[in-house]
Amino acid sequence: MLVTYDGIVVGRREIGENSCFVDILTDEQGIIEATAHGAKKINSSILSSSALFSYSTFCLNKTKLRYTVNSAKPKYSFHALGNELEKLALGSYFAQAVKYCTPSEQNQLERKQESLVRFFAVSLYETLKAGSSGRSLLGVKSAFELRYSAILGFAPNLVACDNCGNYDCEKGMYFLPNKALLLCENCLNPEYGGERVKLHPETLHAMRNIVFSPQERCFKFTISKTSEAQLATVCENYFLSRAERSFPALEYFKSLIRSGE
Repeated sequence: MLVTYDGIVVGRREIGENSCFVDILTDEQGIIEATAHGAKKINSSILSSSALFSYSTFCLNKTKLRYTVNSAKPKYSFHALGNELEKLALGSYFAQAVKYCTPSEQNQLERKQESLVRFFAVSLYETLKAGSSGRSLLGVKSAFELRYSAILGFAPNLVACDNCGNYDCEKGMYFLPNKALLLCENCLNPEYGGERVKLHPETLHAMRNIVFSPQERCFKFTISKTSEAQLATVCENYFLSRAERSFPALEYFKSLIRSGE
């Protein structure tokens, strides 16, 4: 049976001299593992579409045992991420996160209101354009982590103080990551022993933009370096606590950032 899906390659494993397995992120079936026969041949029609980060329309032959790539038509190429090591590492982190957190052969649109494939494509595009767009890689990383957490069903309550309903507080707003909510300083129990972060106003504004804006706008915010550093820490810790693991590409990306400082 032939099926056609738009998808992005988030993983690839070599088979022999000419073929490979590709992990394709789709909205209709989650992660699909497919065999791409002859994909490494120089004259292969699926050479570019079987590469990591390739966004294509895939025609797949489905049997009881597995999928095989029959043909593929490229939609957009993110291969230029490989021109800069930091961007490649960050894109690889996104791919590892999506591959780990997205179930195989399960419709992702049944329980989500937005396309996961579209979100991942926007994330790669913002990574590719970071610097020239005025946004930093740390800002893109933070937006991915928090928005993806929301897509997975872990959206924190950032609307207002969870107790009194105040949108803002002159004394400050605290984010409680374990409870995924906000409390103003007036409502925070001084005896509360759990993790809490007093957010800079810029950090809170950026977090609200990431969670509540349309996909194309969730990466677009202005923030100072100090607040960006806080945002990066909060969003990373929040996502990793929900994923319950870290990722090799993330550690590599952070080592590159540290070495470049």
